[in-house]
Amino acid sequence: MPTEPLKHSPPVDNEPHRARQVAESFGVDAERYDRARARYPDALVQRIVAASPRREVLDVGCGTGIAARQFQALGCRVLGVDPDSRMAEFARQSGVEVELVTFETWDPAGRLFDAVVAGQAWHWVDQVAGAAKAAQVLRPGGRLAVFGNVFDSPPVVAKALTDVYRRVAP
Repeated sequence: MPTEPLKHSPPVDNEPHRARQVAESFGVDAERYDRARARYPDALVQRIVAASPRREVLDVGCGTGIAARQFQALGCRVLGVDPDSRMAEFARQSGVEVELVTFETWDPAGRLFDAVVAGQAWHWVDQVAGAAKAAQVLRPGGRLAVFGNVFDSPPVVAKALTDVYRRVAP
């Protein structure tokens, strides 16, 4: 028997960018989010900066500014874009310039960047519109760097989680 999706259920077509209410739910407690979210490896951030023509960085879905602050620590000038006002305000309080908007609808106003980065956020962006926007704002030789943390649970934990997922959400 067919079932109807819940009104606020995540999309089933592998397009999380359509689930704005999920993407914007992290701002409920921006301070806790910032404290709990893992930082990115310094070597990764250093490599992105080294491979970029200069040090102008656009942080897509910057959230509380975790990645942005890491790029700033290496001397980069960073602009963040994020649709959640609570996350953006937290980032601003930590010294990150943020424009409140989704990346797809953001107006770059002719600005160009040496790197467009998205730490743990690119899956919230429409892939076609996001790629086109990144290409539009990158300087020649610029880099699009999409990255995130991967958690590799110990086998016994992974099996337990898999068993629960199969039971709860087959």
